[in-house]
Amino acid sequence: MKYSAVIHDTGPGKKLLRHAGSKAAAAIAAGSLLLASAGVVYADDIYNSLDGNIDATAEVMPLNVGGSSGNTVLAVDPTGGDIKPGCNLTGSTLLTLNIASSNTAVATVSPSIVTFNSCGATQALTITPVGPGSASVSASPRSNTTGGTFNLAPATFTVNVAAPAPSNTAPVLNITGTATGASYNKGLVPTTVCNVTDAEDGLRSPAATLSAITGPAAADGIGSQTASCTYTDGGGLTASSSVTYSIVDASAPVVSYMLSPATPDGLEGWYRSSVQLTWTVTEPDSPSTLSKAGCVDGTIAVDQLPADYSCSASSSGGSAGPVTVSIKKDGTAPSVGYAGATGTLGHDGWYLSDVLAQFTATDATSGPASADGYGYSSGEGDAVVVGSPEFTDVAGNTTAAGTASHSFKIDKTAPEVSYTSASPAPNANGWYKTDVEATFTATDALSGPLEAAKKVTSSGEGEAVEVSSPAFEDVAGNVRSAGAASASFKVDKTAPEVGFSSILGESYFGSTPAAPGCTASDSLSGLAADCTVSGYSTAVGSRTLTATATDKAGNTTSVTQPYTVKAWTLKGFYQPVDMNGVLNTVKGGSTVPAKFEVFAGATEITDPSQMSFTMAKISCSPVVPTDEIETTATGSTSLRYDATGGQFIYNWKTPTGAGTCYRLTMTANDGSSISANFKLK
Repeated sequence: MKYSAVIHDTGPGKKLLRHAGSKAAAAIAAGSLLLASAGVVYADDIYNSLDGNIDATAEVMPLNVGGSSGNTVLAVDPTGGDIKPGCNLTGSTLLTLNIASSNTAVATVSPSIVTFNSCGATQALTITPVGPGSASVSASPRSNTTGGTFNLAPATFTVNVAAPAPSNTAPVLNITGTATGASYNKGLVPTTVCNVTDAEDGLRSPAATLSAITGPAAADGIGSQTASCTYTDGGGLTASSSVTYSIVDASAPVVSYMLSPATPDGLEGWYRSSVQLTWTVTEPDSPSTLSKAGCVDGTIAVDQLPADYSCSASSSGGSAGPVTVSIKKDGTAPSVGYAGATGTLGHDGWYLSDVLAQFTATDATSGPASADGYGYSSGEGDAVVVGSPEFTDVAGNTTAAGTASHSFKIDKTAPEVSYTSASPAPNANGWYKTDVEATFTATDALSGPLEAAKKVTSSGEGEAVEVSSPAFEDVAGNVRSAGAASASFKVDKTAPEVGFSSILGESYFGSTPAAPGCTASDSLSGLAADCTVSGYSTAVGSRTLTATATDKAGNTTSVTQPYTVKAWTLKGFYQPVDMNGVLNTVKGGSTVPAKFEVFAGATEITDPSQMSFTMAKISCSPVVPTDEIETTATGSTSLRYDATGGQFIYNWKTPTGAGTCYRLTMTANDGSSISANFKLK
C-alpha cells in the first residue's frame, strides 16, 4: 500500500500534513531537537503522513507478508511554542534523526537516518513486511544544530503485518475529486470519490464523510473541510485516508452608489437642492466577513464646497474601493451689500450731487458670477434710495434687483435761525444778575444744521442789553450769516450797598445790647425789600451779625460785625468742700454747706434763680485722694445768697447709703459750672 503527504495551511505560519491516494511532496518546517514529554510544548512537530492529524496517537499501516512495501513521509510543522518563533530550520542548521523498527522480525524501515535542512524538506520512508505481527516505527534524536526544540511523538506509527492468505489481500484506497491543500470556489467544490481496489472484494466506492466547515466564515460556507474515506474488506483489513481542502470566496464585494437627483440641478456641476447619497455594498458569498469603511448614507441639505464621500469594503473574497463621489451644493443666492459711492460729499454724509452707488455680491460656496454692480441716484432729499442690480452665483442662484439698497442725503438750502432761550432764566422781576447766555437755534428741512444750537453771552448791564445770533452752517455746507436773529435782556450785575446802624463790641452774659438795624440802596434795578440783620444771640461765645440786602435782579450784599458775649466767673466751692477730683467723705444723710461766688466782670451776681444744682452717682475709685468734711449744716437742701458773707450757700442734704459716691454740680444760667465729688460713709 502507498502513502504520501502534502502540506495544508491552517493559519499564519501553520501547515498540516495530509495523506492522499498518490505520493506527493509536502513543504514542511523544521526546528531543534528535544524528546517529547508530558506537559511540554515544543516549537516544531515531526510527523508522518499516514493521516491528516498531527498528534501523539500512533497511526496504523497494514501490510501483508510477502506483499508490497508501505510508504510514508516524515515532515516538519512549525508551532512556535519554544523561545524560537517560527520554523527552527534556517538553511544553515540541520536536524538528524535515527529511524528504527521496534521488531525487525515483523517489519524493517529504510533509511535508518534522515536529515532535515529547511522548512520545506521531507523524508520518504519505506517499510518492508518481514513476518506476521506488530512493530512500532519511531524517530529518535541523533544531532540538532538549530538551537530550537522538536516534538518527535507524532512521527511514530504502528505496522501490522498479516500472515499470507491467498484469499485475502489488503485493500488499496485512492481518493479522487478533491485534493489535500487545494482551494475551491464556494459552490464549485468537486465531489470527493473514495476509490477502493481489493483483490478479493473487487472495486468499491464507499461514500466520503465530510467534516463541518471550520474557520471565521464557516457560517457562510467558507473555510476548511476534510473528506474522510474508510474501507474494511471481508478479511478484516482496513484502509483509510482523508483530504483537507479550502472552500474560498472567489469574488470581492461590489461597491456602488446612487445620487438622487442623479444629475446636478444647478450650473457647473453644482446641486442647488438637497441630494440623497445611498451606498450599496453586495457580498453574496461571505456576508459574515464583510467589513465596510465609510459607506454612510445621508442627505446633503446644507450648502458645502466640493466634498468627497468614500466607501470601501472587504471580505473573505477580497477588497473593493474606495469608491469616491464628490458632491458640491449651493442653494443660497448671493448676498448683496452696499460697497461705496462717488459724488460731491458735504458734511455728515450728505451729498451735493447725484451719487453713483457700488454694490458687491458675496457667495460663501460657489461664488458670485460677477462681484460688482452699480446704481444711480435721482433727485434730492434726506433718503434718496439707490437699489442694487441683479446678481447670479456660479451655481445659478439669482438675487433679484433691488435686494440691497442704500439711501443718500442731498441738500442745497441754508438753515433758518431764531432766538430760542436764555440761561439762566430771569427772576420773577424779569431781571438777570449775570451776563446772559442766549441760545439761537437753526433749522434745516433737509440735511439739518451742522450745529442745531449756538450760545452767545451778553456784555455789560442795563435795561436793554441786546444779543445777536452767530453764523450757522448746515450739514451740506450752506451758511446763514451772523445777526439773522437777536434778543434784548435786563441785566443788573451790581449788588446793593449795605451798612449797620450800631456796633455791639463785647459784653457779659445778661448785659448784651439789643440787635442793631441796617441801611441799604441800589441804583439800577432797585431793592427788592428792606435789608435784614441775622446772627444775633445773647448766649456766651463769639458771635457774628450779618446785614443782608437784595436788589430786584437778585444780587445780594452781606456785611458782618463780630461781637462777644463773655461768660461769668465762678469761684468755689469753698471749704469745707474740696475740689479738683478729691473725694469728700461725709456720713450719708448729712447736710453739707457748698459755698461759692459768681461775677459778671466786677459785678457780683446775687440772684439764686440764676443757679441750678444737679447730683449724679459716680464710681468710687480707690486711688483718688479723700478728705473728711469738717463742717456740716442742718436742715434740708436749700440755696440762698448770704449778703453778710457775700456768697451763695447751698445746703445739700446727702443721700443715705455708705460706700456710694456722688458728684455735685452747680450750673449758672450762662452755662458755666463747677463740681465736687463725695463719698458717703
